[in-house]
Amino acid sequence: MTATLTADAPTRPTPSSSNGRRKALLALARFESIRMLRHPLTIAASLLFLGPWLWGWLSGSANRYPVLPDELITIQLLALPILGGSALIVANLVTLRASRHRVDASYDVLVLPPAWRVGGFLLALLPLAGLSLVLVGVRVGVSAVLPGAAGNADVATLVTPAALTLLLGAAGVLAGVLIRSALIAPLLVLLVLVVEFAAITVAIIDAGWRFLLPVYISEFLAPVPAGVADRPAARHLVYLVGITVLLVTAVLARTRARRSVVAAGLAVGLILGVGGGLAQSRPDPGIAAARATVEDRAASIQSCVRRDDVTYCYFDGFDGFVAGWESVVTSVRKVVPDSATVSGPPLAVRQRTALDEISAQGQAGSVAEDMRTVAGWKAEDAAAGTPEAVRVGTGWGDDRSAAVLASGVAYRLMAGQAHDGGNYLCGARGALLVWLVGRASPTTLAGVRSLDESSTGALVFADYSAMYGISAQDRAAASALALLERPADDKVVVPLVERHWAELTAPDTPLERFGAIFGVPVQPPSEYQGELPCTA
Repeated sequence: MTATLTADAPTRPTPSSSNGRRKALLALARFESIRMLRHPLTIAASLLFLGPWLWGWLSGSANRYPVLPDELITIQLLALPILGGSALIVANLVTLRASRHRVDASYDVLVLPPAWRVGGFLLALLPLAGLSLVLVGVRVGVSAVLPGAAGNADVATLVTPAALTLLLGAAGVLAGVLIRSALIAPLLVLLVLVVEFAAITVAIIDAGWRFLLPVYISEFLAPVPAGVADRPAARHLVYLVGITVLLVTAVLARTRARRSVVAAGLAVGLILGVGGGLAQSRPDPGIAAARATVEDRAASIQSCVRRDDVTYCYFDGFDGFVAGWESVVTSVRKVVPDSATVSGPPLAVRQRTALDEISAQGQAGSVAEDMRTVAGWKAEDAAAGTPEAVRVGTGWGDDRSAAVLASGVAYRLMAGQAHDGGNYLCGARGALLVWLVGRASPTTLAGVRSLDESSTGALVFADYSAMYGISAQDRAAASALALLERPADDKVVVPLVERHWAELTAPDTPLERFGAIFGVPVQPPSEYQGELPCTA
């Protein structure tokens, strides 16, 4: 009887067969990857990652002049808690499924031992990383094809969000094999948010260990030309891969994988993690020279293009901004009366950046230092054949940056020279400049109002990327804003501007005269405003 039963028993694959285990491992990985991709949290994270961005395009508020390197850093900051955090929780839930349903003992009869099972969970994370890569690629791809896009999308930076998803997913699996509680994953996501805040904070304080954090943020608060920011994207990616390998190795060690596999994973992880970490901690030796060139000798590395009678000069990769600059310049020139006498050389616009000023660790200089910097720029402009060029920053696409450029163009047309970077614009000239900027276009008017809301003591035409802007006294700005409240089709204001242009642009014309000409109220000077140094 025993012999008969033995003979009739079906043949079962040998559990120790490597080929059988490999097939079972891949089958488990495929099954779990589909479950992870279809998990409600994964779907919600994808919608949260793309939803606000899509709404920006649908509502018309999206930036059509993105700087791709900065756009990628912003995407990384979003992907870390959203896509990475969801991967962490989903992977943790998958790892704890047997424990949550109290079927741990049943797993002992399966073909795969524990180390191979968690290996399937780890492999299942690859499609999640692929999903992250696709979502990031969609956002970056749309930004890259825009006519106004600036800079280039670095491949290593593009892949980093997918690497972060893998890293946090592996952390979720590790948490599952170490702690049998589903509560640990949400707590880890909170920890990720804390780490991300730390990444931003240490970038501001320039901590020497900021490269150890998952997101490597530049120390500059505004876009900068290529080769200026210390962003070792490839080395940082290697560092992240090394940390991920170490997490995977810890998972395998916990589930009693073969010692040779654990040893190999530990060696590879240490080589990549420590090597990548040390490599990215060393700044590029050519950065100092590149920064000096960008700040002090920008004309030597810039390209220029002539549109009508205006010359536009820009850093490499920022040529997409020229169309936006031209639109603002044209709108300001249309407001200036045709009969007005505009002195000075042909109009030119040159892109500038003050790295010390836009650095998170930089210190704002004194008025005298600012004027010396601008004097050096003016000398370089003259030598490059674009004397008295209007300065424009490296950021573009919002109302404020349009208003800042418009103020520089308006001053150049009023005074016949570019602003010297110091003191305040007082009297009738200050009010006229604010009116010209606000009247130029709805975009510049919105920029004027936005700048006025955040200014104290004076309306400062300077955004986060264009320093040394023009400052108009508050009382002059108030009179101009009152004049801008009148209807755009008012037939009285424009003829008055044309008739009194010479008087309004004279340095010694008081603000009271502006009020008398246009019939707008003029605030009495306060004690503080009366002491403000005015541009001659």
